[in-house]
Amino acid sequence: MEVRPLRIAHWILFGLLALPAAPCVAQAAASPFPQFMVATIKPSDPNGTNTDVGFSPGGLFDAKSQSLKELIEFVQDLDYYDVDQRIVGGPKWLNTTKFDVLAKCDEDTARAIRNMSLKQQIRTEQGMVRALLADRFQLRMHHELRPLRVYALVQVKSGSKMASSPLPVKEEPGSADGPRGNWTGNGVTTEELAGNLSALPEVGGRIVVDKTGLKGRFNFTLKWTPNPEAGAAPSAPDNGLEYDSSALSLFTALQEQLGLKLETAKEPVDVIVIDSAAPPTPN
Repeated sequence: MEVRPLRIAHWILFGLLALPAAPCVAQAAASPFPQFMVATIKPSDPNGTNTDVGFSPGGLFDAKSQSLKELIEFVQDLDYYDVDQRIVGGPKWLNTTKFDVLAKCDEDTARAIRNMSLKQQIRTEQGMVRALLADRFQLRMHHELRPLRVYALVQVKSGSKMASSPLPVKEEPGSADGPRGNWTGNGVTTEELAGNLSALPEVGGRIVVDKTGLKGRFNFTLKWTPNPEAGAAPSAPDNGLEYDSSALSLFTALQEQLGLKLETAKEPVDVIVIDSAAPPTPN
């Protein structure tokens, strides 16, 4: 799914896990997760263009030109990625002031994380960064269910056209791969597909909620023409998929190719409410 630089593809997956909501951010000292051995946070170069963020196998967390809101989004168990509706409140600078964060854990912790399952790795890495944000930004927040305008992903009357996948619903999450306008799904749940769709500009920033009732994993190909009016410029060919300029709109392609459609609805959605935050403490 073309949403963020490839370097953080590993962490994009956590947004599609559909895990239970994370608890309120606690004091770093009370965190059940390992802590970073050393961490530096400084204002970003306003002329910088590097916006990568993620963990390296050596236990290094490196975030370039990230707002606090982006960092919060990155380390939460959100079922949807890059959707503004999910984080509310906080100071005015929450989404405008950019920071560079560099944090490193000790070698024993890095080795232990490498030996975990993917879900465990994500959980641990999320927890470590959440504790860092609580400590250095004095970040306090909580989860609430709020009624929001969303899109419900449902089956058309004739039913789904997706092929069942033999892959079991297990630890490793799945997602639709390929450039915007050319997706291939291999072992994807409808919950994961809904999360993928939520990040597309064609849905106008609304969350897509899975209401298909379909269980298991599915294989599919979805081709549509990105809508330039929604800020969805066609992507360059990727993963061996050629861009098809004659493809349908996203909404029509979902119905004709997958047997699914998007309907407007109002649903209670888990949102993160920022109670308080302060500029980061000095290094």
